[in-house]
Amino acid sequence: MTSTATASFTVDQWEPQATDEFGGNELARVAIAKTFTGAVEGTSKVELLTATNATSRAYVGFERLEVSVDGRKGSFVLHHTADESGMTLKILTGSGAGELTGISGTANIEIDGEDHHLTLSYTL
Repeated sequence: MTSTATASFTVDQWEPQATDEFGGNELARVAIAKTFTGAVEGTSKVELLTATNATSRAYVGFERLEVSVDGRKGSFVLHHTADESGMTLKILTGSGAGELTGISGTANIEIDGEDHHLTLSYTL
């Protein structure tokens, strides 16, 4: 059965570092740290690779969450992909540890001004 856990989060660190620029394109690496409160409680570290130009942007990344989900403590990895067509966040198969061993599912991030929210749809 699929469960849903929601949380608010803050972005505690956002450190972009340009790695290459050519023909109007920029490649960068971004290090991010987050703190979650709610049914998902804890912290995460994110590594993104981004590509941007005047007409489009995209990123791929991995986020290691050290959290409790609905009271179960452990960790797992979210795989991020995004471009103009949308964002996909999937739990990396086999990445769950502790009481989150075997977790699978997807996530959604919504940003409304200063407010950031995560909705995790998962099975254990």
